[in-house]
Amino acid sequence: MKTFIVIIGVLCLFTFMASLSYAGTWFDNFSGEELDQSWKGDRDNFLVFEDMLYGRNANPILLLPLKMIEVGDNWDDYTVECRINVFTENLLVCTKGAIVLRRKDNEGYVFALHVATKTVEVFRLSDGEMLISESKPIELQKWYLVRAELNGENMSFYLDNELIGKITDNRSTSGSVGLAVQDALAVQYDDFTVTGPKVEGHGVTAVKTYGKVSTTWASPKSMLK
Repeated sequence: MKTFIVIIGVLCLFTFMASLSYAGTWFDNFSGEELDQSWKGDRDNFLVFEDMLYGRNANPILLLPLKMIEVGDNWDDYTVECRINVFTENLLVCTKGAIVLRRKDNEGYVFALHVATKTVEVFRLSDGEMLISESKPIELQKWYLVRAELNGENMSFYLDNELIGKITDNRSTSGSVGLAVQDALAVQYDDFTVTGPKVEGHGVTAVKTYGKVSTTWASPKSMLK
């Protein structure tokens, strides 16, 4: 009986290790001087500066749509996390820093820190339907760790490792994953990580460097003029 239990345990261990071997990790800590060429989308709204990614999308009059950059294609089940700091608001009309999940064409999900209303939100990209809205004391110039875990139609969302909410939705089952900014003069992003069975490995040898010092957006390069 003991021998049987040991054999079952070993088989379970090999199965677990095999499942890990098929999982890839896409990682970017935004070191260097330029945005990695793997990122596609609204690249003019994002800039790597002093080992962080900055997003900017603001207008003194108009409320602009989300601007985003993305990686991957047809990724379905994965865990994604990123540190986000909404550093400088526009007019506090919206003021969002966000991650975008399973985006394909107009479909997908947005997991956003909404500083203006002090809420953490999850909504559909296509129709704006709010799926989660939780009041949280979100502050400007403070780092938050956001994480989403996607498994089929089941999705869980975390802020600083605290569960914000879960949803079951099959409107969008695969697509790209990315970062977004809306109505903010500066949103900082760092340590972007995606891990899942269909995720291609990228930047996995880099070391996560939590605790980087926040800086003001000191007009680095011409895109900030």
